[in-house]
Amino acid sequence: SEEEAIGGFLARLETGGNDDVVPPPPPSAIHSTGLNALTAAADQVLADYVRDSTQFDGLALSPARRKWKRRKYSANQGDQVAAKVTRSEENGSWILAYVLRYYPESETYDVQDEDDTSKLIRLPWNHVMRLSTGSEGWLNKSQQVMAIFPETTSFYRAFISKQPVWTSGTAADESAGGVGNAHKPRVKEVILKFEDDENEEGKTPHRRVPSRYVIPLPQAYFYDVESDIDLNAP
Repeated sequence: SEEEAIGGFLARLETGGNDDVVPPPPPSAIHSTGLNALTAAADQVLADYVRDSTQFDGLALSPARRKWKRRKYSANQGDQVAAKVTRSEENGSWILAYVLRYYPESETYDVQDEDDTSKLIRLPWNHVMRLSTGSEGWLNKSQQVMAIFPETTSFYRAFISKQPVWTSGTAADESAGGVGNAHKPRVKEVILKFEDDENEEGKTPHRRVPSRYVIPLPQAYFYDVESDIDLNAP
């Protein structure tokens, strides 16, 4: 009608004649936008507070704290372990042994050779390594390890040549790590290749070793304690 046309013309004049002007948002949209902005601001304030109030000096653990950790994770009496019985780093210097006693004050072990039960050997803490439970996450293809060479009681350097197969766990009496590890996913055996194990054809064969007797290299097992840091706020 004529009246509607005139009304529309006047409305366009008020907006500068632009037909593409977006109408203002409803009050509910303005309210929602305001809440989102307030929430974002509150989150930022909280993040700033947490960052500013967190105390972390990045200091290495004290000698006493490191000693406490070594005592906590030390092998127990009767445990079968890998023991380094020579001063050299030659292949085969780690052997299978049993722990007779651990002395927390001096951080030393009395161990017994698996093959010679008449021999008592006293070793420092970093010459004794606990055996695997088969549930460690580092058991992967190409990983450098030490392992018992078949039909011996000595550990030799090797690498995992095939990706280990994980199972859903075993009965408690079969678990290498005790009842607590009975139903954890674990690897039962590891296929690997040993150093200096070439056959007559110059090829290195794959060998199967129970996961219990596959352990990290010493430098991976005994990480640099000087770089160990205390993550607890003072």
